[in-house]
Amino acid sequence: MSPRTRTRTLRRVGSALAVTGIGLTLCSGVLAVAAGAATPTPSPTVGTTGLPAGEQTAAGADPATADPAPTTTAPADTPTGTATTTPGQGATDVPTDTPTDTPTTGTAGTPTDSPSATPTGSPTTPPVSLPAGFPTTSSTTTVSWVDGPGHDASDPSYDALHDLSLTVNQTKNVTNQGLTLAWSGAPATSNGRFAANYLQVMQCWGDATTGPTPEQCQWGAPASGLSGLLGDRVGGRTLRAGEDPAQAYTDDYLVPPPLTNPFLRAYAVPFTAVDGTKVWDTSSYFTAATTNELTAVRTGSDGTGTTVFTTQTTLEAPQLGCGDRLTRTTARSCWLVVVPRTDVTADGTPVAQTPDGSMSGSPLSASVWRDRIVVPLGFRPVGSACAIGADEQRVVGHELVADAVTSWQPALCAKGTTYGFSQIGDDEARSQLTSTVEGASRIAFVQDPVDPATAMGAGIQYAPVAQSALVVAYNIDVYDAPGTPGAARNGTPVTDLTLDARLLAKLLTQSYRADVPGGGGKEIAKNPRSIVNDPEFVRLNPDLADFVPASAPDGLLVSLGSSDAAAQLWDWVRADPHAAAFLRGAPDEWGMVINPSYLALGLATDPTLDSYPKADLSTYRQDDTVPAPGYGTLDMRPYMADMQEAARRAQRADAGGKTVWDPTKLPPAFTSSGAQLPGQRFELALTDLSSAERYGLRTAKIVSATGDAVAASDATVRAAVAAMPESATVPGVKVPDPDARVLGAYPLATVSYAAVAVCLATPQDRSAAATFLDLATTTGQVVGDAPGQLPRGYVPLSATDARRGAGLAALLRSPARVAATCPKHSDGPDGTGDGTDDGSPGGTDDGTSTPLPGGTGAGDGGVGGPGTDVTTLPAGPADAGAGQDPDGATGGAAAASGETVAPQVTPASVTAFRLGLAGCLGVGLPCAVAGPILMRRATLLEARAALLAVV
Repeated sequence: MSPRTRTRTLRRVGSALAVTGIGLTLCSGVLAVAAGAATPTPSPTVGTTGLPAGEQTAAGADPATADPAPTTTAPADTPTGTATTTPGQGATDVPTDTPTDTPTTGTAGTPTDSPSATPTGSPTTPPVSLPAGFPTTSSTTTVSWVDGPGHDASDPSYDALHDLSLTVNQTKNVTNQGLTLAWSGAPATSNGRFAANYLQVMQCWGDATTGPTPEQCQWGAPASGLSGLLGDRVGGRTLRAGEDPAQAYTDDYLVPPPLTNPFLRAYAVPFTAVDGTKVWDTSSYFTAATTNELTAVRTGSDGTGTTVFTTQTTLEAPQLGCGDRLTRTTARSCWLVVVPRTDVTADGTPVAQTPDGSMSGSPLSASVWRDRIVVPLGFRPVGSACAIGADEQRVVGHELVADAVTSWQPALCAKGTTYGFSQIGDDEARSQLTSTVEGASRIAFVQDPVDPATAMGAGIQYAPVAQSALVVAYNIDVYDAPGTPGAARNGTPVTDLTLDARLLAKLLTQSYRADVPGGGGKEIAKNPRSIVNDPEFVRLNPDLADFVPASAPDGLLVSLGSSDAAAQLWDWVRADPHAAAFLRGAPDEWGMVINPSYLALGLATDPTLDSYPKADLSTYRQDDTVPAPGYGTLDMRPYMADMQEAARRAQRADAGGKTVWDPTKLPPAFTSSGAQLPGQRFELALTDLSSAERYGLRTAKIVSATGDAVAASDATVRAAVAAMPESATVPGVKVPDPDARVLGAYPLATVSYAAVAVCLATPQDRSAAATFLDLATTTGQVVGDAPGQLPRGYVPLSATDARRGAGLAALLRSPARVAATCPKHSDGPDGTGDGTDDGSPGGTDDGTSTPLPGGTGAGDGGVGGPGTDVTTLPAGPADAGAGQDPDGATGGAAAASGETVAPQVTPASVTAFRLGLAGCLGVGLPCAVAGPILMRRATLLEARAALLAVV
């Protein structure tokens, strides 16, 4: 035999032995598990919820009488137990257990987790005259100006402000979000400029129970464009000596003079950060681009008004420290301060008699500050609530579930595991479920199921955990042309907006001239400048017909990247015949056509589209001082990082577009012109309902296939979800139907599923997934603002869907049912298996599971519940007609009633398993060792032969 032949033979024999050894060793592992399963042991008692009977009450269901569906009434945010406050620290006590379910929506009073404060207005029950749609919560608080200290007839502002009352929709468990403020009894703001009678709103820190000092407030960085609308220094911190008889002009307020003018005596209120640092130049802490102050807010002619104030945590404003974790269960509280301005200056001069006819002076000046209203805000702790060193479980998923998971994480910590959530796209989440890469997550949140062709052997199971909706959120001020009937409402918010599929198609394709750098070419020269000028928009929104023609949104704010949500939106747009025709190039009734840059994309016919392309490559520069090529679409209409950023920027009325050339920058660059001015705001954002609710945005009604304008609400989302068909490839998973015609159903409702790769998951993964589902489908479906609850903007699951989550949790905890789902799966010493599926009963060759017949019955005992809801669980608890117990044994009635059913085994079967195990190990291990040795020997012979050839 030649050396080459001998080497080849050794390699082949070694490879065969190695494969044989590995296969027999794996076989021994399977037999070991089977032998263990065959040992007679009691089975857990399983009730109709799919949970072991002893666990039903803990999961939120009374095994004797209750339907296991979660309560959907908004509960109190007060945690179980008494909240405490650390004196002098403004501490918020954070619940470590699941919150109580006692509903107290509309309850007022000083929040129990805020400082024991004496606000300038005593909290009372919210008035019945709140504006329509005001988002009340269990911590909604109303304060009256007259209840504040010193707010009596001796106050110069008494006549103007004695009827003023302010309502804040949420004062506990506050985070970076929009708080909705409503007020009544205030004098009407002057038309045009903010000359008199308006509100100024700011956020402050402060440990005193009476509220903050002016030095502790984030104030004094107004947008540059406001200067023409305001009086002298009303948006700043500077003081003018002698203008306020009550103000002390001492060295404490003396601004350090510059070196160029050492004798300058100027006064201002310094800013003191939470760490004690005092500064006169606040730009090192906040600027017009980062502050949340509302420089001037308008009151309507009827004395009422509403606005949204964005609170900032220590992450956005570390100088305030709001939400700083003081201990594991307490966080720093902060304050909302509202300063009403009247028509009289600090020295008693009527505004009409001032040189410019406007209010002057800072709201931090003593006489003005005396009129303030303060409301304590209890912040949710920032940072992890989980103990250091706790077990960690990685979960991934799309953005639609992010707010819910973030809320559930602190409550899950109490169960001993830290759930680290990574927000990724749907496609990436699905790929992780079946990935062979070490560290890939076996728990993912997706909208559409995994393609069965790619899920071979994964045994992926699904349970719904969150329902929400895609929405167009808006922040629009009435801005009617002068002399029109609606001009008296200018500056107040638009409260009703309707859009249809074709209007969205126009916005998404830069078909309005204002959305193209330079106004676009001749192809769209006859198109409306913006949606405001579009006859289709005016037809749907006749109240906005008199808007100033030059007003326009900063396009439609959309997020970057692909998602199932984007695909759902495009499917719905294409399903509308008028929108589809527009995307194909047909003009609308008024002659508007699609931007030709988008025709080549085939938007009307491409079913794989799952993102929002920006295809117009036009550039523009205003003159020769701006270098070529100027700014482009992505400068003018930038992408948002995600839907939450789209909502946040819409609320700030700052899309972040950079179209202003600044030659003084190093290097010179295009910069942002800043936020839109109050009274002229017009922002539209494509986001999710949770983000819109979080930032206090209103949402547009959408014209559905039935021709009705439907708003996103609990009822309309439930109607849409109930009408969704099941996936054609994965039973039990509902998918949107763009052609559905259901009265009262919101067309862009969404369902997020927890997907678990049962056969690829380790026992630890399955246990963590079961624990997650226990909370997510029970107490996690109770709407509220406290940690562990379902944030506003989500719609609680139906009782049937909640039971499906419980059923999946039960499967994940049952080794026998996992084995039935994954017939060739075994958990070895490392907790992993071979991840294969031979398609025998309980599993299918495509890696998904077959629903039991009992899941489709009309009974209420099975996981599938009533009606036609089908569970994807292969061996879930059957109803009385199913005839199977959870582990596949006969006697379904006993299983449904909660009786224990023992496995049927014999001593012979146990002996056979053990002999097979010994045989596999006896042959497999020597082969596994000898094979690699022979292969290594072949490699050495090859190397030696190569060396001899060289010599």
